[in-house]
Amino acid sequence: MKPCISIDVSKGKSYYQGFRGLNDPLAKARPMEHDKKGYEELVSFEEKLNAKPGNVTYVFESTGIYHRSLQNYLETRSKEYVILNPLTAAKVRKSKLRSTKTDQKDCQSIALAYYAQEYKPHDQRDTKYEELRARNREYLHQIQILRQLKVHFHNLLDIVFPKWDEAYPNPYTETSLALLKKYPHPEDMEKTKEESIAHYLEKTTRHRQVACVIEARKAKQYASRTISGCARNTVEAELLREAVNQVEEQMKRLDKCMEAMKSMVHEDPFLHQLKSIPGVGEILSIQLMAELGDLSRFLSSKKLVAYAGIDPIVYQSGKQTGEHLSITKKGNKNLRTLLYLAVASNIRSRNSNSILDFYNKKRQQAIPLAYRAAVIACANKLLRILYSMYRSGEDFKF
Repeated sequence: MKPCISIDVSKGKSYYQGFRGLNDPLAKARPMEHDKKGYEELVSFEEKLNAKPGNVTYVFESTGIYHRSLQNYLETRSKEYVILNPLTAAKVRKSKLRSTKTDQKDCQSIALAYYAQEYKPHDQRDTKYEELRARNREYLHQIQILRQLKVHFHNLLDIVFPKWDEAYPNPYTETSLALLKKYPHPEDMEKTKEESIAHYLEKTTRHRQVACVIEARKAKQYASRTISGCARNTVEAELLREAVNQVEEQMKRLDKCMEAMKSMVHEDPFLHQLKSIPGVGEILSIQLMAELGDLSRFLSSKKLVAYAGIDPIVYQSGKQTGEHLSITKKGNKNLRTLLYLAVASNIRSRNSNSILDFYNKKRQQAIPLAYRAAVIACANKLLRILYSMYRSGEDFKF
């Protein structure tokens, strides 16, 4: 195998060490700053390995974030590199009788893991999938923010407008938010004429005049019978108006983020294949594409299942058969969540298809699986179907 330079990547600083071959290190591990000077020293170290130009492989672990700067530097200089799963090097380190972890010894573990089997050099990154995944992670982050804002909004709403959910079961509709923004206290709503409320709704919402009159009458009836938990001039009423504006802005931000993702993949044939699966809509299909990435990098469906972390743990010893154990969860947690949602939506649809039939089979067998276990089994099956659909170019078969 080629000589390699193993790199133990950490935040802002790393250690690197050269290897001419297995158990043939060159000098000791050296520190390297993550800047232009440090990377230039790293590349110049190739000469000390006495290797031909371009015949050195850089090996480092995936850190999620910290290795991105190094990866980008190597790509811009057309250097060959391999990104290892962190569990691979950890397994080598823990296989020793006395397991010691230091930055210097981690370089040796990474090199030993690299020489233990033949690795394919990492392909140049597909910027489309990199951007799509980054946008989806931002979308998930914004959803978390929206959830926190909604909790705060509901707390204030229950104080200022008790039982508002009886008049508007969904307080996030266009009409509900418009009313709360204009009239932050029931007294304001009660003192305003019904015609004025209807005229305001007609200007600020997409409803027609007849619908606005009905909504205005409903709002007046609610205001006339409710007793607020605070006075009209208290801070809660002011905070409620601010909370409404924050929720609206956050919802717009989410829509903008999703529209950007749609524009990136709306012509991709795989998107239309995903939408053919019962229970999988457009938004879920786009998110699946973002987390799956380029499926051509997986040589088999088993590797894709392992990437998602829904492969079962196998541990057989003595009387323990190793069956019915939990999944490994050593993979993409966002992809697992999306697959779980896809299967759950498929089951609720109650339209006969291969996933639903498989779920019913698992729930009705001699030793039936629990709901969550059956859903995970279906997620495993769905992921294999997705891989087959990608390879064949065909839609989902019922």
